[in-house]
Amino acid sequence: MKIAAIILAAGKGLRFGSKKQFEFIGKRKVIELTVSKFLKISDIKNIVLVLPKEDIKRKFNFSDRVKIVPGGQTRQHSVFNGLSVLDSDTDIVLIHDGVRPFVSEKIIKNSIISAKKYGASVVAVPSKDTVKICKEGFVISTPERRNIFLAQTPQTFKYSLIMRAYKKAFERKYFSTDDSALVEKLGKKVKIVSGNYKNIKITTKSDLKI
Repeated sequence: MKIAAIILAAGKGLRFGSKKQFEFIGKRKVIELTVSKFLKISDIKNIVLVLPKEDIKRKFNFSDRVKIVPGGQTRQHSVFNGLSVLDSDTDIVLIHDGVRPFVSEKIIKNSIISAKKYGASVVAVPSKDTVKICKEGFVISTPERRNIFLAQTPQTFKYSLIMRAYKKAFERKYFSTDDSALVEKLGKKVKIVSGNYKNIKITTKSDLKI
């Protein structure tokens, strides 16, 4: 099967105070660490790295398997830019946050296996905390914690399915920061793949220290 990965790193880092994808962990940049995890998976033949338009000419020591493209106005536009440069005969595509450098090889492989079988999968972990649904500052419900999962990435799909989901979302002018939510809008089921609490998304300075 033809498997590809899209790694999103087109954020401006407004909450962080700088472009966190280019911050260093030890001697390597965050985005370099993230990409390296996917380069270790030989089944992934193509990797599309989505960067801010002003950063696409940055120099990296990546292999020829990595293609750099500019991001768009929103996360959704950036993902679609990545999807659009993949070959039309791509079978499976993984979509991963560029600032999740601690994803494991096991999670990536399990995500691919699940997408092959079910068509769509999302890496997630059970919520450790009780979740409250609120409106105007007051609790309106408390869902069963056993049913609450915290979504991570990669989120992995059959290419034809995720492309259809994205095109339909743009047609309906529906926007989401979660890829699997667009597939859910098509009425398709999304399989949960066990994640890891260490697979954090670097969002704040304290995350980087961790």
